[in-house]
Amino acid sequence: MIYLLKKRPMDEIDLIKNMDQAMINSYDIIVGNITLEELMLDTGGEGLIFAHNVESGPTKDDINSLKEYFERMEDFERCVELSRLLS
Repeated sequence: MIYLLKKRPMDEIDLIKNMDQAMINSYDIIVGNITLEELMLDTGGEGLIFAHNVESGPTKDDINSLKEYFERMEDFERCVELSRLLS
């Protein structure tokens, strides 16, 4: 599931193009690399996209989905960090 912080029209092609950024944004917030507020200040808050619901926080399923995504991307350092959150 992809979540937009500020609603803007996004078709299926846009979702696919922005999937990587959604995963990176969610990862950075979940592991504490950046806060939502800092990310909003850095980007102006327009069109921020996430792989988890930032209002309710990540679920175990969200973290597992991120881990699986980064495994496919062979980004194993991120996988290790996410695994630590699941244990």
